[in-house]
Amino acid sequence: MDGNVPEEATQSTNVEISEEDILVAAPNVGVELNSEPCKGMEFKSVEKVREFYNSFAKRMGFGVRVRSTKPKRVVFVCCNEGHHIVKSSTNKEIQDGTNQTKRKCSTSQTGCLATLVVKRGTLEGNWIICSFKNDHNHPMVSPESVSYMRCHKSMNGAAKSLVEHFKEEGIPTGKVATMFSEGDLAFSNRDCWNHVRSLRRKNLDVGDAQAVFNYCKQKQVENSNFFYEIQCDEDSRMINFFWVDARSRLAYQQFGDVISFDTTYKTNKYSMPFAPFVGLNNHYQSILFGCALLQDESERSFIWLFETFLKAMDGKKPKSVITDQDLAMKGALANVFPETRHRLCLWHIRKKFAEKLAHVYHKNSTFKRELKKCIHVSPSIESFEEDWSRLMIEYGLDNNEWLQGLYKIRESWIPVYNRSCFFAGMNTSQRSESINAFFDSFVNASTTLQEFVLKFEKAVDSRLEVEKREDYESRHKKRILATGSKLEEHAASIYSRNIFGKFQDEIRKIYKFKKKKISKDGHNYVYQVSSNYNARDMFFVDINLDAQIAKCGCQLYEFLGILCRHILVIFQEKGITQIPDHFILQRWTKNANRSIEVYDTTNNFDGQNSTPKILRRMHAQQEAKVLLDLAEESDEIYKFIISDLRRTRMSAIAMKKSNLGISDGVSPLESSQNVNQNCLSEEESEPELTIRNPRNAQTKGRKKDGQKNTQNCRFKSGIELSHAQQVAVKRKACHECGESGHNSRTCKKRNQND
Repeated sequence: MDGNVPEEATQSTNVEISEEDILVAAPNVGVELNSEPCKGMEFKSVEKVREFYNSFAKRMGFGVRVRSTKPKRVVFVCCNEGHHIVKSSTNKEIQDGTNQTKRKCSTSQTGCLATLVVKRGTLEGNWIICSFKNDHNHPMVSPESVSYMRCHKSMNGAAKSLVEHFKEEGIPTGKVATMFSEGDLAFSNRDCWNHVRSLRRKNLDVGDAQAVFNYCKQKQVENSNFFYEIQCDEDSRMINFFWVDARSRLAYQQFGDVISFDTTYKTNKYSMPFAPFVGLNNHYQSILFGCALLQDESERSFIWLFETFLKAMDGKKPKSVITDQDLAMKGALANVFPETRHRLCLWHIRKKFAEKLAHVYHKNSTFKRELKKCIHVSPSIESFEEDWSRLMIEYGLDNNEWLQGLYKIRESWIPVYNRSCFFAGMNTSQRSESINAFFDSFVNASTTLQEFVLKFEKAVDSRLEVEKREDYESRHKKRILATGSKLEEHAASIYSRNIFGKFQDEIRKIYKFKKKKISKDGHNYVYQVSSNYNARDMFFVDINLDAQIAKCGCQLYEFLGILCRHILVIFQEKGITQIPDHFILQRWTKNANRSIEVYDTTNNFDGQNSTPKILRRMHAQQEAKVLLDLAEESDEIYKFIISDLRRTRMSAIAMKKSNLGISDGVSPLESSQNVNQNCLSEEESEPELTIRNPRNAQTKGRKKDGQKNTQNCRFKSGIELSHAQQVAVKRKACHECGESGHNSRTCKKRNQND
């Protein structure tokens, strides 16, 4: 060793040491920043000692670690100090009868004696080097390789910030290492993962469920309209958890007439089913109305969830709900939403045909084509039932128990039975599946509850950004007309871009239809409108031309909310140039989400009678929050606000009783004060809550771990597993004889021929 020492510490990328950090303990000890550590050098802290010694070690080519730490004495040693002790487990393996595979590893310990010892100085907080040995018994590491040693790896603030940002956006964090691979800041993918793990542990010091609870409380402080509810068991463990932000609550008031609900997504640390409430906005885009994580898929859990959802949405129930085929979910919906029309997802049922009817339902089979036509294209209930019965008899399936069970519940999944109810044109729960697919890029099987909630917030933000762009497209760009008719021009001026596209698809077809008057009763007419090319596309239209009221047998307006081609044929020929107001569904117009935009930008509402109940509540809470901040300024402002609030409260209660016609002889002020005192005492007596992490969920339909299909825990269905086994058998087949179990080199027939 030539005794060369590093340059001054200010040139090191790991640390910046100034002359102020090094104090001379004795006049005869000359200290320079480019000198090696020596006895008598004094530092402001142990951390400064470590940084200085680490800088020296990096220049020399060895590593540093702390061997012992005491209140008045700290020992730094070379990372090659000590000897590796081999732990023998031969006797234990013989006794247990096990033969565990040991991990092959290496060690850098050579018994090196290089040390640096510091002790407390005379001044408070100072540390003095009392011993320094620089004798190494191993070769030094080259400057090109020294950055691979643990103590010399470094991630600066920019790198750490980038890792955290990549993690939030669902980008592989290891890519950050390649961006900082040059120079002294080199670090590995493992360091990026370790940083993420450290952050996760730091955030979850209080526990995963408790961290979620604290996060929700903080969000509610920031916005009092943020809603959450957590259900715990007798051990204070989280069972079920529901949350929804203020904007989603407001959006539900506008677009909550139909929702899609699904619980098939289970990618999180506790395998808890993810249950998003999804709807459609005025641009026909998926919109989130809230989310839940459930411990199980029992009817009791679903009842709690639907009741909590109803409470969050101010008691407003949806008109229709689409779910998968789950009996517990069906029972809970009937219990909480008895007036809501519930139908089953058509896709979930159809995907079982290939598994249950593999002998007749396969690619390019006649039965598959005819069954699809029967399910989707039947113009009436009678037509569907005739075609279904014919197919069952023709293919010998009239005694199939599974098909008989489906036929008994046909009203809950066959489209023609549900066209009289508004479903926004949806036959499947694909909107929920699209939300699940979005989460795939953010979460995995190790995602914690807190991370999952944060990802949900990003999902809402990303959907909002897409909605804003579609607002711009609809409001500030002119639609290109296909027919040039006045009806189409009027539709382009009121509907959003995507909804106008659906209307345009209908009005384009009117020239392929003909009408025939069947009957007349005063101003009421019955027309038969039929296609010139498709005999099945024929429906009767009842219409009152004076009132411009029409009803078509295809029920497209009842199902989707836009006029069908059959009614448009008559409107066009009768010279009606605008869509009647009663046929314009407000939820499909360009400005249907204006009230939500107002909340996002100014939180300034007009308070008119048409304002939704929850919107009035949000506005009042926002104004009250301003008063709370002002009341903290001084006693005068506080007393003024309280006195005015009392008068306002008295007047509001009197107004309410006047509207209801109630007179109980009790002063409104006294009644209000009693209620407030009761609430206050409840808040004061509320104990500090501690919520424990949930247990791993045991949900329905889970396959074995060996049957995983993706890293995000999507499990293969029965038909997929069957297909995979067939492919595996084909790959293992011998190329010579075509049999499985051997290859061409070990084929007996080939050897016999040779």
